[in-house]
Amino acid sequence: MNNILRNMLMRRSTFHFDNRRIRHEDLLMILEEGKILSNAAKNQEWHFTVLQNRELMKRLSGLYERLMDGACSDLPGDPAMIGRLLFEAPLLLIISGRQGAPYAEDAANMVFGSMMLVGEKYDIGSCWLNSAPLLFDDEDGQAALAALRIPEGFTPLCAGAFGYKQPPAPPSVLSSEDHIVNFIE
Repeated sequence: MNNILRNMLMRRSTFHFDNRRIRHEDLLMILEEGKILSNAAKNQEWHFTVLQNRELMKRLSGLYERLMDGACSDLPGDPAMIGRLLFEAPLLLIISGRQGAPYAEDAANMVFGSMMLVGEKYDIGSCWLNSAPLLFDDEDGQAALAALRIPEGFTPLCAGAFGYKQPPAPPSVLSSEDHIVNFIE
């Protein structure tokens, strides 16, 4: 099986990271891959914010926990766990795009998904964060956004955590008994 297909089949969201920083060379490969990916409208310009500042990550963690607690109270899961994920991950990556660019948020999410697959090549786990742009909607979010120093004219579109997995995720394989695929002939 080729490596890309293997990464696609084996990648799972990572919720527990060890405390090692991602090797600079590995991080550069993930960012380079994201930088060159095409998108639907071919007009997105990206800005990547690599956040490793624990104080700011703790601040965003609280914002995210509050957002998920209010917005997703009817969904299963623990919003506090996601907030902890943000704080405990060694690295938070935020992809920003030009304000007003068509399909920019969808394209940024696709880029992020591809970057997660690249991370798998280096045994780096990842987890995409739902509703990341909403983090910056209120006054506290705007203050956090200013601390991120995202260039003028760009807006955060998606975010997620990256880090070395702790413990490594067990492989999972789709079987015909999973009942998640309908075949219509």
